[in-house]
Amino acid sequence: MRKLAIISFYFAVAIFLSKYLAAHEWLLICGGIAAVCSLAGFFFTGNNRKRIIIALLAVAIGFLWFWTYETIFVKPYFALHEETMATTVTITDYPVARRTRGYRVDASFRLDGQRATNVRLYFNNEAELKPGDIVEVTAQFQRTDITSDGDRFDALISRGIPLSARVSGNLSVIDFDNSIRYLPKRVAEAVAQRIDEIFPEDISAFMQALLMGKRDKLYSDTSLTSSLSTSGIIHIVSVSGMHIAFLMGFLAQIIRSKKLFSFYGIPILLFFMAMTGFTPAVSRAGIMQIFLLCAPLFRRERDSITSLSFALLVLLILNPFAIASVGLHLSFSATLGIILFTSKIRSTVLDSFRSNRRFRKKIPRATLNFVTSNLATTIGALIFTIPLTAIHFGHVSIIAPLTNLLTIGAVSLVFPLGLVAVLFSFVIPILGSIVAFPVSQAARYIIYIARAFATIPFSIVYSTNAHIMLWLAYVYVMFSSLPLLKARFRQYILPICISLMLLFILILVTPLSSIVDTNSITVVDVGQGLSVVVTSDDFTMVVDCGSITANNPGEIVHEFLMNIGRTSIDLLALTHFHSDHSNGVEFLLSRMSISVLAIPDPQGDFIAYGIIELARSRGTDIIYVTETLSIELGDNNDTTIFLYPPMGVGDSNEQGISILTIGDVTALITGDMASSTERALLRFATLPKLDVLVVGHHGSRHSTSDELLDALMPDIAVIPVGRNSFGHPAQEVLDRLARIGAVVYRTDEHGHVTIRAPLKT
Repeated sequence: MRKLAIISFYFAVAIFLSKYLAAHEWLLICGGIAAVCSLAGFFFTGNNRKRIIIALLAVAIGFLWFWTYETIFVKPYFALHEETMATTVTITDYPVARRTRGYRVDASFRLDGQRATNVRLYFNNEAELKPGDIVEVTAQFQRTDITSDGDRFDALISRGIPLSARVSGNLSVIDFDNSIRYLPKRVAEAVAQRIDEIFPEDISAFMQALLMGKRDKLYSDTSLTSSLSTSGIIHIVSVSGMHIAFLMGFLAQIIRSKKLFSFYGIPILLFFMAMTGFTPAVSRAGIMQIFLLCAPLFRRERDSITSLSFALLVLLILNPFAIASVGLHLSFSATLGIILFTSKIRSTVLDSFRSNRRFRKKIPRATLNFVTSNLATTIGALIFTIPLTAIHFGHVSIIAPLTNLLTIGAVSLVFPLGLVAVLFSFVIPILGSIVAFPVSQAARYIIYIARAFATIPFSIVYSTNAHIMLWLAYVYVMFSSLPLLKARFRQYILPICISLMLLFILILVTPLSSIVDTNSITVVDVGQGLSVVVTSDDFTMVVDCGSITANNPGEIVHEFLMNIGRTSIDLLALTHFHSDHSNGVEFLLSRMSISVLAIPDPQGDFIAYGIIELARSRGTDIIYVTETLSIELGDNNDTTIFLYPPMGVGDSNEQGISILTIGDVTALITGDMASSTERALLRFATLPKLDVLVVGHHGSRHSTSDELLDALMPDIAVIPVGRNSFGHPAQEVLDRLARIGAVVYRTDEHGHVTIRAPLKT
């Protein structure tokens, strides 16, 4: 093993352990122990001595560097945690509208006597800001390794942003820094605007993400992002090694001289990295590419393992917290898999086909080379990333190998030609539009593949499904043992068939396992939001699907449904259209077949019309609940579902619908209606005694009135609540429920709450 690879590996191990050691002083202790233990290497001889000494010294340096970095550069800013102060910051990027509410923007600021650090600002009022603006703010700061304010845990600190800040009031621009360091971001914004101009509206957000890594507009299209994730090709809109390879490959076609290519390629690459924000994945790919470009200049051989190790070492020296980056994990694992396995897989497949005369005559060589190269690259990249995806995201895309194979060729054309179209648009706009036309068709093909394959049942499986995870472990053990047995290509066919057969059996068995004990109501833990799943024999109803704290409430509900064997929804009912009740609906519509959508009058609600449009495009029938609707399930099922029209006046909370289920479990769901509207419902409908009350408005003191509780006397009350600043659930509500003797469950304390007949959770 190469010395640099050994150093990088053990240095990274030490950094990884340092990140999760609870006591800070343990870093010094562990570093000292590793340094002392390195002396044991002198008892060995030859290469073993070198490896032991290098490895243990790398571990010692890793522990000590993390302690030094955190002590000097991070701890002074961590000390601001939960403090509110007025300060001056310099904006480093353009503001982005958040999916829930308000805006965010990245900035830098400096404490007296400290090196400047990065901070992410969250604010409510729209502001015209650009990189270089010097702004006065009053904000409350928080450490990003403790709370992420809607961002994935550790996503910010791994990018060198140790603090977030919630701004109170407006941001006041007092000056402007016209430094050249903000030029890449300004160019990136100009490129994004050009993309909007030359590409059609239906793919402009996709092209911005693909070419520049700007995903804020793409994330607003929940249907598309969920399709890309389900089909296993979401990585194409996260600028990483693949995009760097496409960029450098395109430049190599223009600049033939190796020395000129290195001379011009390195600054172009650095500028592109700066435009995309120097994310860990982009930095890894860029550093590795620069290392490879410099090799000919110093008359050294190109070595992928050495360059990958060097990239990891540089990144962790610059920011040890990058070890927590999911993007970095996936980028390195994909690259390592490609380096170690792609060429072997490709040569094995090619040799097998070429030795068969029948295939050799029928398949053109160019076609065979193209297919085998893409297949080998796809498999190589997935070997290590599939387990990491299961760990980090809790799911695995079963169809990822196929969708990657079908789209990699199109992506390799769309990326360079898309850049050409943008460059032409700055010089001759009409020429840019002409080049953009065929690129648009190829992009639509990629999107079509993602949407089509995402609708296949069990195209994605979740790591909470123990049977699927055991199957995945079996596949890895089996295919790891075949190379040790020196198996030939043909000998892989039977294990592949057995694996696919076992997966097919598991997919069939999962729905069958849900036949027993199917009549139930589950309040799904989606954080500060609401989603309720009602099952009765083979009938499935979902009421609401939204949250203001969960990253993706639609995925949480989809995972729950898949794990109980429900691959479609018969009725999706929305009490109203506030985001904490509906922002996961588009995700569900893109993932599952939904027969009927029942909603109140949208009354010009923007979110409502987006849901309605998507539902119609998916073939879902839409019912507007303007009068009482009753659904009798029948066929040996005595469950009846009542949908009551809006009862109140005022905002959407009071003009939402309510749902009553009568059967093995009698339950009432009132959404966010207030006490006055609850009283109107009691006057309007004859409601029975309840088994379950889904407590209204997440436990707000303005809901779940004494009148409602005295009339319905629920045995169980479930409060759908998550982390919030509203004081939910209110103590008054808890006292009211205690007065009538209801058993109280909270999703923030108990997770998913399922009630079956006879009543049990």
